[in-house]
Amino acid sequence: MKTKFRKTVLDNGIRIISEEIPMVRSVSIGVWVDVGSRDETKKKSGISHFIEHMVFKGTPSRNAQQIAASLESLGGHLNAFTSREQTCFYAKILDEHLPDAVNVLSDIMLNSLFDENEIAKEKKVVIEEIHDVEDAPSELIHDIFATTIWKSNSLGYPILGTEETVNSFTRKRLFNYTQANYCPERIIVSACGNLRHSKLLKLVENDFKFRANRGKNGHQRVKSKISCRTCCQQKDIAQVHVSLGLPTMEFNDKRRNALLILNNILGGGMSSRLFQTVREQAGLVYSISSFMDFYVREGIMGVYFATSKGQVERTLELIYKVFNEIRDNCLSDQELYLAKSQLKGNMVLGLENTSNRMNRIARHEVLLGEYLSIDDTMSSIDAVTTEDITNVANQMLNPEVMNIAALGQVEERELIPYE
Repeated sequence: MKTKFRKTVLDNGIRIISEEIPMVRSVSIGVWVDVGSRDETKKKSGISHFIEHMVFKGTPSRNAQQIAASLESLGGHLNAFTSREQTCFYAKILDEHLPDAVNVLSDIMLNSLFDENEIAKEKKVVIEEIHDVEDAPSELIHDIFATTIWKSNSLGYPILGTEETVNSFTRKRLFNYTQANYCPERIIVSACGNLRHSKLLKLVENDFKFRANRGKNGHQRVKSKISCRTCCQQKDIAQVHVSLGLPTMEFNDKRRNALLILNNILGGGMSSRLFQTVREQAGLVYSISSFMDFYVREGIMGVYFATSKGQVERTLELIYKVFNEIRDNCLSDQELYLAKSQLKGNMVLGLENTSNRMNRIARHEVLLGEYLSIDDTMSSIDAVTTEDITNVANQMLNPEVMNIAALGQVEERELIPYE
């Protein structure tokens, strides 16, 4: 698929990046704001996510119903999400409706009314969302794990906040937070599909007009300190849900691809070592997988599983056995080849979707400050050796420094690293 990548920085600081794909009829566009739960204080925990909800509730020119119908009536869709470091508002539309998408996105982001009645209603909605997570142990465990591993660092704050913090939000607080953080220097407009970069520039310049009193890019993100912690949260449920792992390097690190391949070898599917050892051979779990997340200053690598009460110690024993086998260089050239093929295949298949490509170029801008082509990515994956995997495994797969969080009927002694 032949594509063309372009990047422009407007005079006001907005970064506009695009990937032109003339053989499709759609355009995916996202407006990324460099603010998330990591940038909140404890008392304001969840405010980034709450604002993400509130911008859909009305502007001077559109009410909530009109915002919802604005792109749906054209066959497109409009949505948003909040992560630990970004808030993203995005749309997917037919190429001819790109002006409509830019206009709606700019309107909701710059002109939200923050109506008092809508705030009161949305507090109830978000609290129900919090309850949904609390009732879903496979989701809740990841919040508990984040709090465990990041401890006092704001990376550990729940993205949704808490009932207490959500109920404390006022119109003035929402308005001030938006004014301070939704400023051009912190915004990336990312688009992919059948579009012209020059046309996208004109649309953004015309619709994204900021007031002069908007904030400046000044927040500081402090790298977290690595330590070893355990956390048990009691809950009367059938299984024990466990997440274990530790902080890793940031995305802009030459060891990144070795770590991604290691993640695939560990728990990247049904052929992975953890799945084969813990589920297929021992029958201890239904679900087990490994995961990777990258942030601006660090990353995180871990393993998640759920097992019955009384089986946690045995499951951890097998997981640590797999860790040690990889650390001891028990990795064949064939296994490395297959892991690389899986990683590259998953990446390429995912990029047949314009939304995924839009996300990719935005993430590269956030984490690298530049665009990394598919060909360059494939070459860097191919360059990884078994020695690289062993070195990264020895740095990352040490049971003695693992952070472990458990939810269910479990005691902390069951989480002690297996000797």
